[in-house]
Formats: sequence, structure tokens, C-alpha cells
Amino acid sequence: MNWKRIWTGTALGAVVFWLFELANLILMQRFLVPEPNLQWGELFGISGSLIFPSLIAGFLLCWLYVLARPRLGPGPKTALVMGSIGFIFANPNFFSWSVWVSYPFNALIQMVVLWLKFAAATYVAGWQYIEKAP
Repeated sequence: MNWKRIWTGTALGAVVFWLFELANLILMQRFLVPEPNLQWGELFGISGSLIFPSLIAGFLLCWLYVLARPRLGPGPKTALVMGSIGFIFANPNFFSWSVWVSYPFNALIQMVVLWLKFAAATYVAGWQYIEKAP
């Protein structure tokens, strides 16, 4: 295993996670919460508290990709499969009926966006990984 590439993938996956969370905060601020209006510094402060959880998720997704790569082969298909598995394990609440009975359209949109976050982070984390660096 190439640990340097694993840690690089962890950082890249964490950046993708953090960017999705920052976009989520901005969209929630603009469209869902009319008052109080947070300033940009406050938004970045809130999103700054998500850096450590993003690093953990980035490491786990990169690790899933690295472990599956010899069996499934390198490429985007493996990243999508491992990102989907990471999404399923991280968000089991989407598979309970109570979520879908209450607000089915909102749950569907949220589920698709979260799946995209996991798939994109796994793809970016695995994109730069090679077994042995030249």
C-alpha cells in the first residue's frame, strides 16, 4: 500500500466533503432560514468545525477504495461502488419508512445529494491512488 497516496486521497476527499457542507450551509442560509442572516465569516467558522469529521470520512472512503481496488479494479466504477457502500453505512436512516412517509420529496433530494457527496469524495480520493508511486 502506498500510504503517501492514501493520505493525499484523504485530504482530497475531505476537501470535497467540506465543499459540499459549505455549499449546504450557504444554500440553507439563503433559502431556508430567513433570519438571522449569518455573515461570511460566521459561515466559514461554522464550516471550519466540519474539517475534522470531513478528514475522518475522507480517510474511510479512501481506505474503502484502496481495499476494493485489487478486487474490483481501478477506476470510477470501483469509486462509485465504494462511495455507495460508504453512503449506506453512514446514513442508515434513509432506509427507514418514517423518513419517506413524512417528506418523500425532500428525503429523495437529500438522499441524492448525500450520495453524490460520498461518490464524489470517493472518486476524488481514489483518482490519485496508485499502488506504487513512480
